[in-house]
Amino acid sequence: MSSAPDAKRHKPNAGSSSAVGSALKKKQPPGPDYDKGIKYWDGIEASVDGVLGGFGTGPVPHVEQLSSRLLLLSLLPSLSPFPNPLTPKPSPPPTHRRTALDVGAGIGRVTRTVLLPLFDDVVLLEPVDKFVREAYRQAATGEWRDLPRVGTQPTGDDEMKIEAWKEDKRRVEEFKNGRGKRVRVIKRGLQGLDPKLPAEGGEEVGIAGEKRQGEEGCDEDEVTYDVIWCQWCLGHMNHPDLVAFLKKAQAALRQSQDSYIFVKENCCDDAPGGEAQEFLDEEDSSLTRSSARWLECFKEAGLEVVREEIQQGMPEELFVVKT
Repeated sequence: MSSAPDAKRHKPNAGSSSAVGSALKKKQPPGPDYDKGIKYWDGIEASVDGVLGGFGTGPVPHVEQLSSRLLLLSLLPSLSPFPNPLTPKPSPPPTHRRTALDVGAGIGRVTRTVLLPLFDDVVLLEPVDKFVREAYRQAATGEWRDLPRVGTQPTGDDEMKIEAWKEDKRRVEEFKNGRGKRVRVIKRGLQGLDPKLPAEGGEEVGIAGEKRQGEEGCDEDEVTYDVIWCQWCLGHMNHPDLVAFLKKAQAALRQSQDSYIFVKENCCDDAPGGEAQEFLDEEDSSLTRSSARWLECFKEAGLEVVREEIQQGMPEELFVVKT
């Protein structure tokens, strides 16, 4: 998530950023500066186009979020509320509320389009104040399809407004027949985070939605997750902090074969001979790691890679995106 055209996700030879060019010459780049990263994002517009570096108005967000949902469903077919080839007869939902954690969530784009349609509860963490406030505003005012609200019935003959109101009303009735969905929004960064205690050291912004069925969930003092989703944010952590976070994230997962940590990030090429490497973007103070470097992080954290996918449909000038 960065600003175009000098985004860290651009390949070194595809942009004009002198900061990136100089960073490529450093064999041992300094670790990211957390405060500098926050300051950078404070200057970015709190919109999809802003957090996606100018690619929010084209096909990129639609292609990207669809791929993420398909990957989730391929590993966790029981999440699908509809019959499909993998689950022709969907099982009843578990007694616990399926809960996901979205870290470095920005304005909640991934929560809104990927996680909330599939999970009962989502804990959304974001350190940038205007981003987290915008996420909560959207969730609490009915802008998110899976947390609908019905406004005042329009008067007059404006058919589009009337149809939109009817659709909102239909969604609310459908919502009332389900288990209820919720999003717990917390202003909190990743440094020092224990996912089990997401509000510790952070600020509770609020919970949008309501719970009607299922045990546990996002409002517990100690939260257990079925999925932890990390996308375009782990570059703001140095290696020791990243490994420590991944270890704590693993400990916060539900004890089940169907619990996963998803990491979706841009990857630079490995050095000659397959050697791991990483580059520092001095503009937003974040690291772009190579695939070998990511594998080192996962191994050191005690994690096993069960699936790797390349995100298709991304602009050619960007670093490859892998999940």
